[in-house]
Amino acid sequence: MTTARLTPGPFVSGVILAAGRSARLGKDRPKQLLVLDGEVLVRRVARTALGSRLAEVLVVVGYEAGAVRRALAGLEVAVIESPEHARGQSSSVRAGLRCVASRASAAMFIPADQPLVSARLIDRLIAAYGTSGKRIAVPTWAGRRGAPVVFDRSLFHELEALRGDTGGRAVLPRYAESIIEVPVDDPSELADVDTEDDYRRLVAPPENLIRPSWNESC
Repeated sequence: MTTARLTPGPFVSGVILAAGRSARLGKDRPKQLLVLDGEVLVRRVARTALGSRLAEVLVVVGYEAGAVRRALAGLEVAVIESPEHARGQSSSVRAGLRCVASRASAAMFIPADQPLVSARLIDRLIAAYGTSGKRIAVPTWAGRRGAPVVFDRSLFHELEALRGDTGGRAVLPRYAESIIEVPVDDPSELADVDTEDDYRRLVAPPENLIRPSWNESC
């Protein structure tokens, strides 16, 4: 387990979700191990998280766990294995929550397939959560919500109750009045990699990165 870092603001734990098989990508290639600018996506996202105000960074692994662990070598992150990762994203959410520090006031869930997310956006979400009095902080672009998302500890029981291939987006409708939205400056920060076409756009010139869909709230 990592040692909590001294950061300003509330104690928010970062949970990077990197356990999936990436069936839609095909060719038996987990998207968390795709390469961008000479670096695999999961390591890139982890480095970004470590450069933010997150108090600790946990990475949940499952499919190709050994390769993902090796990709994270040398980084000050805690690697958590999700033994039931094949049952869907909810199992990874639960695995991460079990290892969040007891003193954490909230957890931020960060998809490993979102390599252009910035430390600045992560910090803005933490600040919005800390100052708004809301229990959920979510990024938006043109009125649509994306990820990463911050959930207050009081909602952990809701996340732990999730089952199947669903994440925190299932919780949001029940807490509409508890959400603070944080508009992003650059929609490419919310772009994710689900398919081969997504990956081609990712490595293409910047003007091709904006895409019509992305991770919606974990």
